[in-house]
Amino acid sequence: MADREKPVSGEFYRHFKGNLYQIKMLAYDSENCNPVVVYQAMYPPYQCWVRELEEFMSVVDSDKYPDAGQKYRFEKVEIECLGQETIFPKEVISEKEEVSSKEVTCPEKGTATSDKKDNQTKEPASEIAMKGFLKLLDAPTFHEKRQIFVGLRQYLDKHMLSNIAVALDIALEEGTQEQQYDSILKCLETFEHYEGGRLR
Repeated sequence: MADREKPVSGEFYRHFKGNLYQIKMLAYDSENCNPVVVYQAMYPPYQCWVRELEEFMSVVDSDKYPDAGQKYRFEKVEIECLGQETIFPKEVISEKEEVSSKEVTCPEKGTATSDKKDNQTKEPASEIAMKGFLKLLDAPTFHEKRQIFVGLRQYLDKHMLSNIAVALDIALEEGTQEQQYDSILKCLETFEHYEGGRLR
């Protein structure tokens, strides 16, 4: 771990099984004062996990996982690269398959797919929506967030609209998917307007 930089809050790391996670913070275990990483899954239901820093930064066990596509258990990825590669497998891979007995077990059950080549040829709308959602969260201004949101229109379902509303702290009322989309868009336009006022 000595030759690797420690994770920083807000950075994205890819687990060797394919899923993407965002670093929330570094903390310390109250029992032994060991540093731990708090990180959140970037796929529903967006659960948070805790793992010792040393283990988070460790090398993949090549004997146990000979087909791992990367050297380290978690490797940092740049947000700009999300549109250039398939990060999410077709089925969600649960950390339950790989966590130690000390960690909280995950209620989800998922399996890795072996047809990654098929996924790379044509991405499902859900994956495009997720990548756009991550870019929207990372966008520094509401002007950029609105542009990304408009570009994602054809890929958003009610579940993703709800996630975006929660992330932007927008109270989303009941209605059709079209009505909810328009409601979020109006809020973004309002945020952008007042953001521009503050910059003047």
